[in-house]
Amino acid sequence: MKDSIEKGVSNLNLILYAFGSGTVGINSVIFGGWILFYYNQVLGLSAVLASTALGISLVFDAISDPLVGAWSDRFKSKWGRRHPFVYLSIIPLALGFYFLFSIPSSTEQNFLFWKLLLLVILIRVSLTFYETPRAALGPELTKGYDRRTFVTGWSYVMGVMGAIILSYLMYEFFLVETEEFQKDMAFLNPVSYTYLGLSSAIMIVFFGLTSCISTHKYIPELHKPESTKNFSFNKLFQELLECFSNKSWLAMLISGSFLGLQIGISTGVGVYINKFFWEWTPEVLALFPVVSGIGAILGAILAASIANGQEKRNVCITVFVITILTSPIPLALRLLDPYTSITLFPENNTDLIWWILILHTGIEDLLRAMGFTLVISMIYDIVENSQINTGRRDEGIFMTGPGLIQKILSGLGIFILGLVLQYLNFDPNIATNSESKPPINELVFFQITVGPFLTLIGTSFLFLYNISRDSHYEAIGSLGYEEK
Repeated sequence: MKDSIEKGVSNLNLILYAFGSGTVGINSVIFGGWILFYYNQVLGLSAVLASTALGISLVFDAISDPLVGAWSDRFKSKWGRRHPFVYLSIIPLALGFYFLFSIPSSTEQNFLFWKLLLLVILIRVSLTFYETPRAALGPELTKGYDRRTFVTGWSYVMGVMGAIILSYLMYEFFLVETEEFQKDMAFLNPVSYTYLGLSSAIMIVFFGLTSCISTHKYIPELHKPESTKNFSFNKLFQELLECFSNKSWLAMLISGSFLGLQIGISTGVGVYINKFFWEWTPEVLALFPVVSGIGAILGAILAASIANGQEKRNVCITVFVITILTSPIPLALRLLDPYTSITLFPENNTDLIWWILILHTGIEDLLRAMGFTLVISMIYDIVENSQINTGRRDEGIFMTGPGLIQKILSGLGIFILGLVLQYLNFDPNIATNSESKPPINELVFFQITVGPFLTLIGTSFLFLYNISRDSHYEAIGSLGYEEK
C-alpha cells in the first residue's frame, strides 16, 4: 500500500521539522568544548577526571540508543511511534543543561566529578529519547532521493544555527570583561557559564516543540508497526544482526567511528587553541559563529544543488578529501613560521590574521555542511534498501547506529584529549600565555596530524557504500512508495 504522506509534506513543514536539529547543535557546542574547559579551567577539576566522567556517560548511550531506536520503531500509541518519546524528553534535557553550568556549592574534586557525571548521564539519556525518534521521522516524511538531501540539508543548517546562536551569545554577551576577569581571562568567569546553561535550556524547549508540533498533524499518516505481541529481546537481537548485515550501513558505521573520533578531538581542542594559540579575546571571536552559520547554510544549499542528479557518495567523498587538505593549513603555517626565513603567517592580534582565519572558518564549515548533509541523506536511503530484505522499516535503528558510534567515539576523542592535556601539563592554574606556549604548540601538532589522518580513514570506508540513485528508486518502486 502506498504512503500518502509524501504529497502532504510541504517544504515549509520539512524546514519546521528540521528545527529540532537545533538541539543537536546546542549539544555539540556544549560537549564539543565548553564542558571540558569549564570544569577543567574554570572550576579546577582535573582534565582526567572531567574526561573520565564524559567517557563513562557514553556507556549509557551505548545501551540506550539502540534500545530506544528499536523501541520507537515498534511503539504503538494514539500519537504514533515517535512523538511521545520526543515530547517527554524535552524538559529533562533542558534542565540537564541548565544545572550542568550552575555554579557548584563546592569545588572539591569528588563533588565536581559526581555532579558532572550525573548531569551528563541525564543529558545523554534524555537526548537519546529526543533525537533518536525525532531523526527517524525524516525517512518517513519524504522518500525522494534528492528531496531527502533537502531535508538533511535543512537539518544540518538548523543544527549549526543552534550552535551559532549559542556561541554568539556566549562570546558577545556572556564572556564580558569585568574588574576581576580582564581580556582573555574573561574565559574564566563562572557567571558567564550560568548564562550559557540557561540559554541552552530555553533554546532546547523552543527547537524541540517547534519540530514536534509541526509534524504532529502527520501522525495518522505515518507508518504503523506490526503487532508487538511476540516481542522478545532475542528477536530484537536477531533483527539488529540483520541490520548489521547491510553492507552500506556497516560502511557508514565504520566511517562514522573514525569521523566521530576526529570530531571529538578537534572540537574539544578548539577553545584551548583560541585562547592559548591564537590568543584571542572573547569579543574578537563574536563574529566567527555568524560566519560559520553562513558557511553552513551555503554548504547545505550547495549539497542539495550539486548532488542533484549525481551520486551522493561520490560528491560526499570529494568534499571530505578537500577538507583533509585545507583544514590544517593555518595551524601548520603558524607552527612552521619560526623555522623559515620568510613570514608564512601573520602575527597574532593583527587585522590580517583575523580576516584569514574567519574566511578559513567559513570555508571549512561550508565543506563540512556539504559532507555531513550528504552522509545523513545516504543513511536515509538505507531504510528502503533494508526493507526489501527484512520487510521492516527500521528507521530508529538505522538513524541510531552511525550517530551512536560518532557519539561514543567523539566522547573517546574528548577522553583522549583529556589525557593529552594532562600529559602536556595543561594545569588549570595556568594564568598567562607565556606559560602555555610550549604545551599549546605540541597540542596543535597533535591536532593537525591526528585529525586529517582519522578523516582520511573514515572517508575511505565510504567507498563501500553501494546504494545508488537507480537502486534507491528501484527499491521504493518495488515497495509501492511515491517517488517524490
